[in-house]
Amino acid sequence: MNKKPHLYKLTTWESYKKWFINDVTNLSGVSSKWYVPMRILDISIEDYIYLLKKFNAKGISYYAPTDFLSFYFSKEKDAKKFCSYVNNIARAKQYYCI
Repeated sequence: MNKKPHLYKLTTWESYKKWFINDVTNLSGVSSKWYVPMRILDISIEDYIYLLKKFNAKGISYYAPTDFLSFYFSKEKDAKKFCSYVNNIARAKQYYCI
């Protein structure tokens, strides 16, 4: 288990013709939580949802019992575009997390 702080970085992967994103460096750590990009961007939940839609995210849903926001992208280019957007800001802010 990686407990050292690392520069936040979203990555993409495909499963069942859907594209997903997350920082997979430490899946048990804070970096994999759905709200981290929202904090990096310093925006509200509402604005985060709007931003996801702007980048063509689909299937956006929230499951309160486990505090989990899920979404996917139909196209790889949309997922990578969103990743690049967040990663560029994370790098500029030098956003480290565990």
